Amino acid sequence: MKTIARFFPVILLSLMTVSISAQQGPPQGGAPQQGQGQFQRMTPEEMAKSQTDWMKTDLKLDDATLKKVYDVVLKYAKQSSEERQKLMQAGDRDAMRAKMTEITDARDKELKPILGDKNFETFKAKEAERRAAMRPPRQN
Repeated sequence: MKTIARFFPVILLSLMTVSISAQQGPPQGGAPQQGQGQFQRMTPEEMAKSQTDWMKTDLKLDDATLKKVYDVVLKYAKQSSEERQKLMQAGDRDAMRAKMTEITDARDKELKPILGDKNFETFKAKEAERRAAMRPPRQN
């Protein structure tokens, strides 16, 4: 009985700690965690910067090529952002998907001569990896 009396406060404190930590929301500040429905849209400039940053590292682009790539990516990021806003308000997801595919194809057509065949293939492979990593795993 003495043993139970000694460990009862420890058990009670542990249960309270678990209960409190389970009720906490997402962390304050910083990026929202995936799967919590709190994704923050980036501006077209932020999107272009982010994309060209990883391209500079992964594709080892020089500054002149990087500038050309940034200009193309920014142009299509702005176009994509504008179309997304219009089509989201209309609520037509199929039209939005078709338009985004059209914009991506136009961007790729313009990027391919700038990057060259080898770098363009690497770019598409890395882009596919990044998209797959952003998708939450499917649960059946």
